[in-house]
Amino acid sequence: MKSFATYSELLAHITTQLNIAGIESSQAESEIILAEVLGCNRSELIKYHQLVPSLEAQQRIADILLRRTQREPLQYILGYVWFRDIILKVTPAVLIPRPETEILVEYVIQNAPHGGSVLDLGTGNGAIALALAHARPDLHITAVDISTAALTVAKENRRDLGLDHVELLRSNLFSRLTERKFNVITANLPYISEPEFFSLQPEIKEYEPKLALTADTDGLTVIRDAIANCANHLTPDGFTIFEIGETQADAVSLMFKNTCNFTSIKEHLDYHRRRRFVTAHLAI
Repeated sequence: MKSFATYSELLAHITTQLNIAGIESSQAESEIILAEVLGCNRSELIKYHQLVPSLEAQQRIADILLRRTQREPLQYILGYVWFRDIILKVTPAVLIPRPETEILVEYVIQNAPHGGSVLDLGTGNGAIALALAHARPDLHITAVDISTAALTVAKENRRDLGLDHVELLRSNLFSRLTERKFNVITANLPYISEPEFFSLQPEIKEYEPKLALTADTDGLTVIRDAIANCANHLTPDGFTIFEIGETQADAVSLMFKNTCNFTSIKEHLDYHRRRRFVTAHLAI
């Protein structure tokens, strides 16, 4: 990478390279990259605009750009992501938590009973479970995942956040939970069909773990299995919330209705007004 006279010129170069690579959020990402290298907030970048970039900073940016322009997710390159108000480690062993999932967390924060128990299915790096534990210390939280590699990342996040009371288990949905029951069950499980997978952006299909994304031909296999067993693991006053694909609300709502164990089945919107979540309460 050529040398730049000011950080302002360097920022423009980063944005141009990201644009050429087809990255839509090039301006925002260029600011994130520069702020990361400078160790400051994006709002503070203006202080550096007319300063001369160090060779060390230019080299680090060149290294990041080499990976990002190959469409590797920026979160994997930096090694972390903000989720709600906590910082979480992310690696290619786990999905990158999406901002929409914060809506699920907020719903549980507002509706879980005081001192209640929560089960998080398919926890990945622990985003839902740890964000809940951080916001609601009164909750007793168990999180499960089928992936040992994902649980390793979740355990590191649990340690780094000092939330050692969160229980992490390797389990295929409810397989390790026997007769245990919970006030709340959260689930952000694989919901992408095999045909849909191949139409995804390179950042997703080439870098994120396929096991955590896809569920056979219709994308609903894992969700269907989870719903079929949810009632056995909820307390009489319990509820569940599932994050789903934007076209799956009707199918998932029908699954809950067909179990005959659930009532108050409702769909909830994400930030883009898409039907992204379904909640259901155990019929008493």
